[in-house]
Amino acid sequence: MVAAATDGRMGTPPPQLDDATRRAVLAEAQRWGLPLSFAGNVPILDYPAEPLDAARIAAGAGYPPQSIRTLAFCDSTNTRLFEATGLMLCLAEAQWAGRGRRGRSWYSPFGRHLYLSLRLPAIPGTSASLSLVAALSVHQLLAAQLPGLWVKWPNDLWVGGQKLGGFLLEGRYCSGRQDWVLGMGLNCHLDPSLEPAATCLAEHGLIVHRNELAAAILRQWRKDFALLDQAGFVAFTQRWKAADRLRDRIVEIQQDGRQRLGRALGVDEEGRLQVQIKGHEERLHAADVRIRARL
Repeated sequence: MVAAATDGRMGTPPPQLDDATRRAVLAEAQRWGLPLSFAGNVPILDYPAEPLDAARIAAGAGYPPQSIRTLAFCDSTNTRLFEATGLMLCLAEAQWAGRGRRGRSWYSPFGRHLYLSLRLPAIPGTSASLSLVAALSVHQLLAAQLPGLWVKWPNDLWVGGQKLGGFLLEGRYCSGRQDWVLGMGLNCHLDPSLEPAATCLAEHGLIVHRNELAAAILRQWRKDFALLDQAGFVAFTQRWKAADRLRDRIVEIQQDGRQRLGRALGVDEEGRLQVQIKGHEERLHAADVRIRARL
């Protein structure tokens, strides 16, 4: 019932819920971190910020309204988009099984941040370079207002030593063709559940309207992905150098159960990280390693 109510699938609320049922629903909502209350028998969500609005995002980004779905509560926007063949974009107020690299998952609190997934019929460049360009697009939108913002290879946004957001590109074969979905999570509003290693825009004095920010990101993605398709990642070399704080720093590389130290040398034309390890240069793919920079 909680999931149905928050997804907007309830329709007409069930008549004459007794007190025990309402208490059970409220307890389940609290367990999931949902600010749910009742006005009579009608479940009401108390949004901590302006709710996501598919029509406004569509108008601002230039998408058909019917191609965008906003959900109050779901497992993962990437999963939902893979399952909904007619949609281009899915956003959610909260996720209980958001996904990251190497199969990691996390719970995303309700109404405070921006979680969205975009369907890509084909990907320009390589999967590694697309993830970098997705991060560079958001970096370009926010860097002037957010000193200390940088892109951490392969797919994260950081402010100083704290993570602000991340990106995940996933591919699946569907009906004999490859389907791609790009997911993004960006911390926006103040959130007491954020870990010390994470930060949000509001902590740095940047108050945003999520609908406007989502539309701006989608416009920048459209522009940058077209450039990537036409000219390759070389067109982003200067932007990468401006956003990269790993270059010439010692990094810890975890790969195949081993931990090594190397010096980051930047990225190549396919978005692979170039590192110098014991006098030899290696090129690392995003799926193979985990980098921890000594900043």
